[in-house]
Amino acid sequence: MRIDMGDQLPTEAVSRQITNDTQFMFQFYKPCFQFYAPSPNIDSHMSPHRLQQSLTTALHSCPLLLGRFTVHADQTISHSYDPRNPNLPTFEFQSTDLTFSELKSQGFAYSLCQRHNMDLAIPDGAIRRLSDEQPMLMVKVTYLHGGGAAVFAMTNHVAFDGNAMFSFLAYWAQCNNGHGVELPVDLQPVSNAILTNVDQTSDISKDAAQSPAEISVDATRLPAEIGTMITRAVSRDTMIPCVYSITTQDLHKLKQQVEASGELQDGEWVSSNNVLTALISQCVARANMRAHVYEHGPWTVFQALDMRRPLGLPLRGLGSPIILAECNASADHVLRPDRLPALARRVRMSVDAYTPEYLRNAMQWMHTTYAGLARDGVDEPWRHFWFSALNTNRRCVGVSCMNRIPIYDADFGAGRPVMARSFNPRPNYVIVFPGPPGETDVYDSLHMYVTLERPAMDALRADPEWTSVCTLVSEF
Repeated sequence: MRIDMGDQLPTEAVSRQITNDTQFMFQFYKPCFQFYAPSPNIDSHMSPHRLQQSLTTALHSCPLLLGRFTVHADQTISHSYDPRNPNLPTFEFQSTDLTFSELKSQGFAYSLCQRHNMDLAIPDGAIRRLSDEQPMLMVKVTYLHGGGAAVFAMTNHVAFDGNAMFSFLAYWAQCNNGHGVELPVDLQPVSNAILTNVDQTSDISKDAAQSPAEISVDATRLPAEIGTMITRAVSRDTMIPCVYSITTQDLHKLKQQVEASGELQDGEWVSSNNVLTALISQCVARANMRAHVYEHGPWTVFQALDMRRPLGLPLRGLGSPIILAECNASADHVLRPDRLPALARRVRMSVDAYTPEYLRNAMQWMHTTYAGLARDGVDEPWRHFWFSALNTNRRCVGVSCMNRIPIYDADFGAGRPVMARSFNPRPNYVIVFPGPPGETDVYDSLHMYVTLERPAMDALRADPEWTSVCTLVSEF
């Protein structure tokens, strides 16, 4: 059953100012599943009526999900709530003959949920214009046969990133338990003054020429044309998405090996994420070359960098201003497993090379260019930007480590999720989420969402350096 939530929304809400720390581009539909084990509290705490009421409560205090963006003449961008918004959220619920045990035995595979109609269709992977009727928030709850539940949620919103998505789900759960009083900091825009001196009359074409090398923009092509231009011409049926797991203990051992290798100079250090990026990059690039998906040669390796830390911005809040910190790796760096310490050091050095000044200029360019495109009437300006490293015609591989996202915090009164699933369609771009919480409620593994062409995936599965520390959780 589907419920349109429009009639249950407030007639007015506080308008919110979207500030310069919010990044407007590079956002896409964000689908996710959260799975709940059988519990007697599901019937009482996760009933359709109670979830609908608490979702209404959560939405009343979070108009950010329901607002519209307006680019003003002075290039400021505001976000206002309007109950007439056609993109109103939806809430659906159903029952299925699929059991929790069957789901668990298949590694909570996303495709199994699809076959049982537990998800909602992702239109085409890109955010549509606000005039379309695609809801900004879509929720579907499936009650499993014999107990247990699956909550599917997907947002269609430029400023609502993955962190805000899972923070909202956790906030909804607090409302469901009667504790949702104050909106968490993760869902609040924060203000800063790093871009107060943007030249209001700057020529956009001139700014585009000064764009950071990691980011590209093209207003002369349609978004669909850009997508075709930066995507290898391969059949979708040949793409194999999988979820792999690595324990935090094994990752710590790899980090210790890097530290003991003698590769690091005095005062140098590497993080666990740097080591994981090096390992993934080595194995994925090696698999692609051994399978002849890409020719033998050097690779661009990148780690997604949250710009808030080096810029001194609050580390939590709406929007994740990120950049892909790139470095060059020779074929030798990726083909030889013993070069892992050298590659991890190179990744660390590339991250450190992104100075606050460079990132501040990059953010200024992004916002000035975005505002200029919107002012000039370019439709869906956020779909005209892309990260150069995500062009799959190039030999590029990298990692986005999202270890701190509160993916398992949504306890509606029947326990926390025992597993979560999302979807990563982009080949050679690996997204890392925390694994399920262990006995101490702290995750002891990381889940890596890896999508490769079939020959490369076969080669990855045959790589002893990969299989020695990474375990297949499920295929798509």
